[in-house]
Amino acid sequence: MTSDEIPAEEKRSHVPGYDIRPIEEGDEESLLESFNASFAEGNPDFVPRTMKEWRWAFRDNPAGTRVIVAVKDGQVAAQNAVLPVRVWIADEERIFGQSVDSFVHPDHRKGLRRPGLFVKTVWEFIDTYGGSDKDLLHYGWPIWSAWRIGKTFLKYEIVRTQTLLRRAIATDTDLSVLDSMGVEGAHAGGTLTLEVIERFDHQARWIWDRCAPAWGTSAIRDDRFLNWRIFDHPKHDYTVIGVRDSEGILRGYAVYRFGEWIERDMGLLVDWLVPPEEPEVVDLLHRGVCALAARDGAGSMTGIFPDWTHWFEHFQDLGWRVHPSDYFMIGHSYHKPFDMLWLRKNWWYQLIDTDLV
Repeated sequence: MTSDEIPAEEKRSHVPGYDIRPIEEGDEESLLESFNASFAEGNPDFVPRTMKEWRWAFRDNPAGTRVIVAVKDGQVAAQNAVLPVRVWIADEERIFGQSVDSFVHPDHRKGLRRPGLFVKTVWEFIDTYGGSDKDLLHYGWPIWSAWRIGKTFLKYEIVRTQTLLRRAIATDTDLSVLDSMGVEGAHAGGTLTLEVIERFDHQARWIWDRCAPAWGTSAIRDDRFLNWRIFDHPKHDYTVIGVRDSEGILRGYAVYRFGEWIERDMGLLVDWLVPPEEPEVVDLLHRGVCALAARDGAGSMTGIFPDWTHWFEHFQDLGWRVHPSDYFMIGHSYHKPFDMLWLRKNWWYQLIDTDLV
């Protein structure tokens, strides 16, 4: 008997009166209303999510849709969802999912014994999508209340406490690298050119293919993922700069955003993809992102790099310093070889792999 054939009342996620299931056509309006009602509670600064933002995240995601809802009398009362991403791990393409936007509508939070509707909805999600033959990992950066529930009922474990790398941006930073958008450098006997990238093509995958062998796993950075995540984002604006050689080959890129995250008016290094054995490319691209931050009036740049990587040390050589943060990554692995310790030492990720920025 498959999980779909088990009578609802026999499932561990069964809650009388609620239909807990994958999202269906027609649920979106109610889901969005309940989401906005839940996250607006006690938060006067909350900005309601739009349907365009929801569809970008969950319907247009090139890796698919992962949403479980609890419905009662036609109203979406709870949700558990992840943003799936295609990753390369153990010589094959699999799915990781970042847990986001879980909620229970305020009108449905009382009257149920523990474990309540939140946990039951997550259990249904795990049974539907998690497994060694399904999604390999669900992960996220939870608030403390969600972490306590997750640790007790959902087998969440900590991957790492998240450090930041930050670099002060001098007010007299040289901006000419942006004005010219072309700087000569000795690389492969030709000229390196810095340019703004308006859209990624197949060459993004070429760079990732060169970098990925140094990592145990990472999101597949191809044009399908990057264009959706960066250029199609309905809310944030990003600047992407790349370095090309004299033959027009893209040798590295960086994704930058100026905005609010931990502080106001921050320069954010959202993604960095460069083969480490190309120092001229590294130098030109680094000068470019620092110039972008200086142009925007940012006092500093912030990014994240796993502490086992070459870049964690190299960026410190470039003047970046390690800072603590209040963030910590948790995960639920569905395949023992890829436990939290393995992920801590092998998983390459950047801010682009989060919904934080």
